[in-house]
Amino acid sequence: MKRKLILALIAMTLVMSGCGKDASAPDESSSVFEKIDQNEGSNQEAGDASGQNANADAAGNVDANTAGNTDGADSANQTSAETDDYTEQIKSEIAALASDSLTDELVAVNKLYDKYADMTANASDQAEMNCLCQWETLVWEDEVTSLLDRLKEKDSENYNSIYSEYENWLKYVPSMAEKMTYVYEGGSIYPTMYSYNEAMRFKREAYVLASTLADVTGDVAFSFPDNSPCGYYGDYAGDSYILITEGMEGGSYAIKIHFDNSKELIGYGSTEDAPESEYISFVSDDGSVEGRIDCFALGASFYASVSDGAVVNTNETYEFSFKY
Repeated sequence: MKRKLILALIAMTLVMSGCGKDASAPDESSSVFEKIDQNEGSNQEAGDASGQNANADAAGNVDANTAGNTDGADSANQTSAETDDYTEQIKSEIAALASDSLTDELVAVNKLYDKYADMTANASDQAEMNCLCQWETLVWEDEVTSLLDRLKEKDSENYNSIYSEYENWLKYVPSMAEKMTYVYEGGSIYPTMYSYNEAMRFKREAYVLASTLADVTGDVAFSFPDNSPCGYYGDYAGDSYILITEGMEGGSYAIKIHFDNSKELIGYGSTEDAPESEYISFVSDDGSVEGRIDCFALGASFYASVSDGAVVNTNETYEFSFKY
């Protein structure tokens, strides 16, 4: 998953522009401060060389015109992002990737997703990023539709049950994506990250449907091409869940554990190696709770090794069935 560039932009956006609605993602190759220094240096040299107010005024007019042209370019970029429609292109690209090897197909769809994710990451500003990110979601939405169509053809006997379950799941995608974007609430990056978490829900559903189709077609070599612990664990129709999303640093995770008694823990974690399997070590933001999260294909568990007893009890394990 090529999200490092976007995460870097997020970190810089939050640090440099706070949570303002019109904040733009800075250009890593040339910081705002460097540009200001360059402009100030150029203006100073022009003033020293001329020594005349008229020339300084002229320079000011040039600067004003340049700024106006820049604003026009930014406006053109945003307009282009708003008007460019990749709907049919993505549908065609997904159709071309259908394969008898469902593992190879998912690998190819991941690469296609990366193409549109890179387009979002390379946007000129935050507004354009928020506009372009919709196409990442559409990649996995169309892959889900493609897999459903093939299941209808290959397994007509069970298709109605499969599709009914899908429709019920689909109703909760917005609320799941909203919950998973809590870290960015109120920030200008929120629409981009909401769209990312929405896309990841469709990606997970594509993996589940591909696994089902592999069973139907006898694709015994099928396996998930990647396996991230990030996800929504728990019954999406309930109020007890674990949210695991990517942290700002490599190998780190932002974690929220919500219990059906309206209590919750918010903290961070990192991957640890163990003889039997990897797990995530968890520490709450206030340091009052420490523990371990084990993630499985169909759920997760949280074991509290240290706790002040306010939310969870020490040496107790809490189970969260299903992963979405």
